Amino acid sequence: MEFSDENRVKENPAECVLESVEIDHMVTDEKRDELRDVKQADSKQSNCSDEVKKTVVGPSQPVVGGEGRRKGFNILRFLEVPVAGKEEEAWKTIEKRFHHQARDGKLSRDKFGACIWTKKESAGKESTDFAAELYDVLARKRQIKAEKGITLQELRAFWEDLIKDDLHSRLRIFFDLCDKNGDGKISREEVKTVLEWSASTNKLRSIKKQSGKLSSLIMEELDPDGNGFIEIEHMEALVKEMWNSAEFQSQESRLLALAPILGRCKTPNSRFARETKEFIIGNWKRVWVLTLWVAINIGLFVWKFIEFMEEGSFEVMGYCVSIAKGAAETLKFNMALILFLVCRGTLTALRSTALNFIFPFDDHIHFHMAVAAVIGVATWLHTIMHLACDFPRLISCPKNRFMATLGPNFNFKKPTYGDLVASVPGVTGILMIVIMFFCFTLATPLFRRHKNKLPPLLQHLAGFNAFWYAHHLLLLCYILLILHGHFIFLTREWYKKTTWMYLAVPILLYVCERFLIKFNQLNHKVNVKKGVVYNGNVLALYLEKPEGFKYKSGMYLFVKCPDISKFEWHPFSITSAPGDDYLSVHIRALGDWTGELRRRFENICVPESTSKRGGLIRQETQSHSDYLPSDSSDKYPQILIKGPYGAPAQSYEHYDVLLLIGLGIGATPMISILKDLLNHIKTNDPHSAGAQKLPQKAYFYWVTKEQASFDWFKGVLDDVAEYNQDNIIEMHIHLSCVYKEGDVRSVFITMLQKIQQSRGEQVDVLSGSRTRTNFGRPDWEKVFARLASVHKGSEIGVFYCGEYSPVKELRGHCQNFSDGSTSTRFRFHKENF
Repeated sequence: MEFSDENRVKENPAECVLESVEIDHMVTDEKRDELRDVKQADSKQSNCSDEVKKTVVGPSQPVVGGEGRRKGFNILRFLEVPVAGKEEEAWKTIEKRFHHQARDGKLSRDKFGACIWTKKESAGKESTDFAAELYDVLARKRQIKAEKGITLQELRAFWEDLIKDDLHSRLRIFFDLCDKNGDGKISREEVKTVLEWSASTNKLRSIKKQSGKLSSLIMEELDPDGNGFIEIEHMEALVKEMWNSAEFQSQESRLLALAPILGRCKTPNSRFARETKEFIIGNWKRVWVLTLWVAINIGLFVWKFIEFMEEGSFEVMGYCVSIAKGAAETLKFNMALILFLVCRGTLTALRSTALNFIFPFDDHIHFHMAVAAVIGVATWLHTIMHLACDFPRLISCPKNRFMATLGPNFNFKKPTYGDLVASVPGVTGILMIVIMFFCFTLATPLFRRHKNKLPPLLQHLAGFNAFWYAHHLLLLCYILLILHGHFIFLTREWYKKTTWMYLAVPILLYVCERFLIKFNQLNHKVNVKKGVVYNGNVLALYLEKPEGFKYKSGMYLFVKCPDISKFEWHPFSITSAPGDDYLSVHIRALGDWTGELRRRFENICVPESTSKRGGLIRQETQSHSDYLPSDSSDKYPQILIKGPYGAPAQSYEHYDVLLLIGLGIGATPMISILKDLLNHIKTNDPHSAGAQKLPQKAYFYWVTKEQASFDWFKGVLDDVAEYNQDNIIEMHIHLSCVYKEGDVRSVFITMLQKIQQSRGEQVDVLSGSRTRTNFGRPDWEKVFARLASVHKGSEIGVFYCGEYSPVKELRGHCQNFSDGSTSTRFRFHKENF
């Protein structure tokens, strides 16, 4: 299925333009029936554009026929092929770059890449060199003397050659790129050179190291006669086979995506109603809790506002005192609430109760920040009302009137402005403002995550440590708040001084948790069974599991290394499964503390002689189900843990279908879930009556930008391939540093995968495991469309952990692909770091 204007569909769902649906001859009758049903349903969409009626279902054109042409193919791609009818618009972008890069009306060889590709695509020496060689090949093809540059017209000719919808033409250009000496043949050395270049461009170090062996593999496949060279006919045969496979997969994904997209072809009003309904259904816990919280804040403010309108102080200070007291009441409530939100042990325990079904405990961090924002607003309002309004009115009030109304509150002594500021309420209030401002400032993203953007004088106040220690100053703030509330002037009765009433239970709860942690200090120390240092700045720790340490997959714990810091605790997701007899965490060195921890283990783990591998290997390839404890665990740095604590991913058991998404090291909670599923698959028949209920299906998408990352969880990837006989788990690993499949810069890597597959080899050339590696990032819209089509009527749990950037897109797809008519729901849960 192809849309002539994809953006038009997204912006206006009332205009869904479906031009054609093509089915390969190999498509089954069932698929044909599905397409026919979709076409019939499509004709009933009266709100869609009339162009939908142009839908044609029929056989496809030959894959590579005599002319070798077919609109929209996606193999041997030099550039992003413009959408049909948008060629001139795409050319205008290239033309604009030409005028920016050209000198004296001519574009030089070294600027060619920057002109035809985006800034991101053309970055790096490898891309510049590749563009220069492509420049030479196109110049020879057009018989242009391009040593001094090319004109705009010549650039247009080059560009048309690169986007030409002719596989044989593109194959000829690619073949000439590989044929360095121009003799019409590609030798083994030329294959090795191109393979090394492709590995460098795609940041594949292991491929580059094995270039000699892998180039021989390519020669064996493309030079079956043993001539010592490859001719274009041999390469064309393999490319045809690759293209057939890619096109068939593309047809299937388009078929799966067809129904949900057409299902969203409704008028703007109906779409708004549907999205509003799905938002409420998906966020009802957040909605009612926020509504309750806002109602309580408004109620407290109004109650105190009205109460002080009836007091004698209102005659002197007017509405200012009512506003100040209303803000103070909401401040006390939120100061109590925010303390409860940092009681991790209590929140973790509550997750296992029925309250988890009505309260969004997953959002406690965001709720914590929202409460902090209200505290800041209430503090500002309370302070401004007092300093700018109440105090001036109080000192300017006639003495007789003051003594008659407020004399008893001030021991019948009229204060000055300085007396009010220097009083206990005044001093404690100022100190609280200073502490809050300092803590809130260090908690902002600028100080937490963007240290380099700060002036040098402020950089030592940035980072996690500064944030962590500054937040502990808020304990002093609570003491000051109690003193502030006890010594206030306008309230004399003890039972009306309510600050301590708000804070008593949260402070008691917090103190109990802290004392419990301190009491169990001896139980925090654990023996390190094993440490593994990986490329990519990752340290894996395998720890002795403390007695009674019970947790669920998806939870996290805190780790402390007293040798580095006696006070710092750092949170890490647990990567072992609850049924394992050990605990494991994978720690990426991104800061001072994690970097020092990795360095200390690296000094122990890596032997001085590289010729011998010590008891601890650098790259782990096996799972640890048969792990034997080390006799030399005392050599490792001392490690303390506390936890476990609840996290969003632990609710995976509530869903029949899972979509697990991890970015880089964000895969850690998902790995624990996969291990738990594998343990149940190994020990139970998932379909037996006595077996624990498991998700019917789990889709795991792991996106990483480093090839070395695959070593982190290679054992789990292999275990899934070995034990996943019922295909409960479906693995999709993506290497984002590699150009998308079909791009000419990664075509040799695709060839290697295809050759290995044809030979029956189970180990993928990129991942080193039995799970095949995909190139680039997933097309999330297609992923969600597929799940919506395959699992109609299911509630699908989407769990994401990683950087914040994809959150908006993933949450949007969860909302867009939830369909009330079929009861298909996507429930989004996220963790960010």
